[in-house]
Amino acid sequence: MSEHIIHVNWARAGEFSHEGFERRHDIEFKPQLSVPAGGAGNDFGADPEQLLAAAMASCHMQTFLALAAKKRLQVKSYRDTASAEIAQREDGKFWVSVIRLTPKAVFTGEKIPDEAAIKAMHEKAHDHCFIANSTSSEVIVEPQF
Repeated sequence: MSEHIIHVNWARAGEFSHEGFERRHDIEFKPQLSVPAGGAGNDFGADPEQLLAAAMASCHMQTFLALAAKKRLQVKSYRDTASAEIAQREDGKFWVSVIRLTPKAVFTGEKIPDEAAIKAMHEKAHDHCFIANSTSSEVIVEPQF
């Protein structure tokens, strides 16, 4: 078992009421690393939906790279554009219904996997990703070639 701790820091700025309040805050991952954050659609930092998509994409990438390394493949680069889609459930509550990943891995060296092998690696990476196994959101992985 392992535990992963962050600190969320917020302080009131201006009015605090039912009509609105400051949404800016910092998420501290380590003493030397914090990320500015805010509510959905803000223009000054990451929002929770982006952070969820980022966590999914990062976990998927780390799992994919571990699989590639075990296969003795050489990955030159990896890029992903991830998105989180919000929808309203039948009970009226909103949720992240879909997280979409569009990863592109570039290989180098003597062993270059074909598209079928890369797709299979992404399927296995998704199956073993801790974050994917921790959410009820649909996760769509669309490898790019």
